[in-house]
Amino acid sequence: MSTIGIITDIHLREAYHDEIIERLHKIKHEYMNTGQIAHTFILGDLLQESTKHADREHLDEIRSIFDEWVSPVTYLLGNHDVATHSKDELSEILDQDRFHGIVWIDNQAYVYLDSVREDVGARGIIGPDQRSWLDDTLPSDAIVLSHHPLGPFSIEDNVWFGNYPERAYPWDRQETLEILQKTAKASVSGHIHQPGRTAFRGVSHISVNAVSKETPKNPVSGNYARLNTGESLEIKTGHVE
Repeated sequence: MSTIGIITDIHLREAYHDEIIERLHKIKHEYMNTGQIAHTFILGDLLQESTKHADREHLDEIRSIFDEWVSPVTYLLGNHDVATHSKDELSEILDQDRFHGIVWIDNQAYVYLDSVREDVGARGIIGPDQRSWLDDTLPSDAIVLSHHPLGPFSIEDNVWFGNYPERAYPWDRQETLEILQKTAKASVSGHIHQPGRTAFRGVSHISVNAVSKETPKNPVSGNYARLNTGESLEIKTGHVE
């Protein structure tokens, strides 16, 4: 069994900057160190976009934290991350060749997807090229990670997406799920700023809550998750004050 760290929706910004950074350090030292984390996935929205200069400073700061993390780190992109920087620029800044691929840990495949595009705003899309790659390469019992959720979560009361549900999911979620249902074990996502677990099309779907901007009244909540993999899939969530 391996333990995987999950962090999503950091939304680093000038407002609450110090509080967000403090929460990340607390997650690292108080909750990730004790769990013998094999790998950590950051599920996107590193930033709350501002100016390109400010965003670059925040990206550098985030990378400096995760360069010293308790485990290897893989970044996914969120819709806010591509507002002021291209994917090529983000690849260089974060020192990561691409934002979709496969990580193998103890014979468990973790497939991470790029669900954002610069010209569609908050809405997600996996896209035909990536779906074709996924169909060709998806290993048996894979855990699939994305910024936008692939499972059907109840968002009627969601403060960010309740009135605009089309902005919560990828455009091609159905087509992507048709691939996942063949062999995937689970999907794990962020974006909607709420926790949840559901099953759909034979796949378990997990939503991890945001580090910050959970709601307007809860701007920094310090949420994180640890995923224990093995014969069963166990998710442990928490938050730091």
